[in-house]
Amino acid sequence: MPDTLSVHLNRERPRDLAPEATTLETDRSFVLSFVNHGQPLHVHVQPDERLADIATVSETQVYVAANETRTVDVVAPRDAGPADGTLRLVTGHGAESEHVTVSITQERKDGGPDVAVDDTLTEKQSRPEPDTGVSLRHAVIPVAVVVAVVAAAGAIAVAVPDAGAVVVGVAGVLAGCGVGAYELLR
Repeated sequence: MPDTLSVHLNRERPRDLAPEATTLETDRSFVLSFVNHGQPLHVHVQPDERLADIATVSETQVYVAANETRTVDVVAPRDAGPADGTLRLVTGHGAESEHVTVSITQERKDGGPDVAVDDTLTEKQSRPEPDTGVSLRHAVIPVAVVVAVVAAAGAIAVAVPDAGAVVVGVAGVLAGCGVGAYELLR
């Protein structure tokens, strides 16, 4: 979770800026949280040249509505290396300003290990194909039942005179059952 630096606005007087700390040491990106205690206000976030070389401020002109909180991400890539710089926070067209000294270190503050990421994570991993095979027992029993029913209907159709159309229909159904059985067992 990134470090957060809260900056209180309009707390003591109009256009007042009060960062909770004037220095921030971090090993990664961080968040500026502007907490407005009064009227709407524009805040300009200006990194100096050293900080701007390695960190990107997501929004440099921030509008904070009355009694609202707005966050601004300051993104520093992990491989950027150590750097020191200053963020200048300005309100009231320059009438009020504060400076925050920022130190970005390479050593992790949380003591956790760095996670090694290599190119193998971008390769598509193959998954084993799910078993979609139908067991012979499950395929043959329904087909055998259908064939028996159709054969019985065919025998009745042949026994009844003038049932030529029924015989043709039964032959078609038997042919369909045969094709289905072939596809299942193939």
